[in-house]
Amino acid sequence: MRAHHSGHALTTQASRGDESPWKWLALLCAAEVGTMLTFSGYAAVLPVLQREWGMSAGQAGAVFAAQQLGYTLAVLVLSTLTDVWGVRRIYLLSSLWNGLANLAFPWLARDFASAFALRLICGAGLAGTYMPGMRLVVERFDPQRRGAAVGLYVACFSVGAAVSLAAAGALLPWGWRWSFLLPGLGPLAAFALAWRVAQDPPHKPRAPVRVREVLRNRAAMRYVLAYAAHNWELFGMRAWLSSFLAALWVAQGVPLSSAAARGAAFGSVVLLAGAASNALGGWVSDRAGRRQTAVAVLLASAVASCTVGWTLPLGPGVVLPLVLAYGLLVTAESSTLSAAVAESANPRWLGTTMALQSGLGFVVTAISPALFGWLLDRAGWGVAFASLGVVALCGALALARPQSPGARSHVPDGRT
Repeated sequence: MRAHHSGHALTTQASRGDESPWKWLALLCAAEVGTMLTFSGYAAVLPVLQREWGMSAGQAGAVFAAQQLGYTLAVLVLSTLTDVWGVRRIYLLSSLWNGLANLAFPWLARDFASAFALRLICGAGLAGTYMPGMRLVVERFDPQRRGAAVGLYVACFSVGAAVSLAAAGALLPWGWRWSFLLPGLGPLAAFALAWRVAQDPPHKPRAPVRVREVLRNRAAMRYVLAYAAHNWELFGMRAWLSSFLAALWVAQGVPLSSAAARGAAFGSVVLLAGAASNALGGWVSDRAGRRQTAVAVLLASAVASCTVGWTLPLGPGVVLPLVLAYGLLVTAESSTLSAAVAESANPRWLGTTMALQSGLGFVVTAISPALFGWLLDRAGWGVAFASLGVVALCGALALARPQSPGARSHVPDGRT
């Protein structure tokens, strides 16, 4: 049984007799973790920089959002160009850009404006590695294994974000600049790994860009919208989780610097747990169906978002287990949605479809943390977190009704 679109199939290297696709995936995932080591440094040091630079919560959230905005602007171009140039050269150049830009941040960032500009530049480097790497995974694995493979790849986004947060938090007592300098070497190590594994399929035909045709694919666009809602919730949580946990320990009488380090440490555990649920979610969607899995998880995470922010007065005994469960839920549908977008796409314009997915999916992550901060300044943690849950609910509603067979060309159920 094969995924298809108008008589065309996604070209998979696994189906051409590759003997060790899982070993190849392990190396690509290691490279992804390396590129992600720069991702969470700012989130770990946010409470310290907010005080040092006199930023409001809205400004602090906007600096986090700048990385997402830079990612969005770049991914629309870079992921689309994989249809024309292939993945390899884009991945390698972007990993170098990512490392060098993040090494520059601690030397050049001095205030809100400079930090915003530099994080914008950092986000552009990440854009040329994550989604192009996902394209390599999608093209290499057949539909019966694609959900699990994409699940492992996407899980390493969370692993990288967790390791990044833990490393930045551990380095924070030495001074916040170290939280950027050492992790900045990660993308340079990823370059060396990617040199071996980021190979385009042989004799791959290059297709002209057809954005209009991609937008007309209603089945794919429904999953793109759900992915955007998922990212709104996920990145709003990621941007502010460490600060929320720091506020928890400050309320217990812990000094701010120590509370921030604790928040980063426990936040990294939450993100790491989310990596496991992401991999599991992709595996489940291979068996239960993409749409059913995504709707169930979006609904559950919406409930968690609407609950967690009100629990701060209840203390660590209540907050920490709830936050851990929240982290498991908020990441679990990412790989499912990404696999569904790829399977709904016309293979000729897979890169363009994934560019739209990632572009819309990450433009909202430039809004979500800043809006969260704005709400936090005015209404507190409960309302700020609940705003994430409302958007997740909208994502579930986008997929609630099954697509009619006549309106789609492929059923992205993982059981085709």
